[in-house]
Amino acid sequence: MPSDDLARSAERITPTKLPFDLDAGLLKKSFYELEEAFEGQQGLADLIERLAEKSSIFRDTLLSRSAPLSEEELETLVERMFTARRKIWPAFDAVGAAKVGEAMSDLLTGHGSLVQRMQRFEEAVPATGKAQRALRDVAAEILHFTAPDVYPLMTRWVWDQGTVSGAIREFIPGGDYLTDFPLGESPEMFEGVRVWMQESLAELGVYRDLPYLMDVILAYQYSQYLRAMAEGFLRSDFGGQSDFTEQIRKLLGVETQRRFGGSRLKRDGLH
Repeated sequence: MPSDDLARSAERITPTKLPFDLDAGLLKKSFYELEEAFEGQQGLADLIERLAEKSSIFRDTLLSRSAPLSEEELETLVERMFTARRKIWPAFDAVGAAKVGEAMSDLLTGHGSLVQRMQRFEEAVPATGKAQRALRDVAAEILHFTAPDVYPLMTRWVWDQGTVSGAIREFIPGGDYLTDFPLGESPEMFEGVRVWMQESLAELGVYRDLPYLMDVILAYQYSQYLRAMAEGFLRSDFGGQSDFTEQIRKLLGVETQRRFGGSRLKRDGLH
């Protein structure tokens, strides 16, 4: 693949104007609550460091390489994609790691717009049902963690227009009572949210590690939504954990514990 700098130099996402005013007060409150939950700035810094390590793994695996992607390398990536790793492996296994790697390369450095490349990536891996929907999350993780300063995190748990759910909804004043959420799922919308978050954090004097810090804040809001809406779902997908800090780590693919040890992948695609 081309070098990181060359691959990213021409890519720019223009933030769109959001149809709602988001609640900056809630974002700032989330930041302070996270500092407290992670026992101060050092605990939060440790989590951000783990996200930076994940990003480094994605870049080292996918950028500036000439050999085909191996199954071991693909497993290393997918293990760090929480919303995809229980659903996507059978589809990847059927296509083969080398072909998946080619699709990832095209996603990152191929011709056409970002939306066109994301669509080609989803079309390159035949999948149905939950696996097909998980392909969007895979594309979002690959883009964001290879170039976190360029691409906002666009996973379904950040926003899913089909289910009108996600972390973004938690920042919409009166969101619990609204029925129409015309946000869409364009990269420009996600970038609009990211710019708003940057500006809100700047008012607190926070400027460092913003791509990862914003990921953590989004994961925090989504974990709170899950805890409020579906305790049974939490027990199922989060292994019965009551510690929301570990739920945040899990959403972001950097958790410290593995249930029963071994790989985190769901290889057979069955629940």
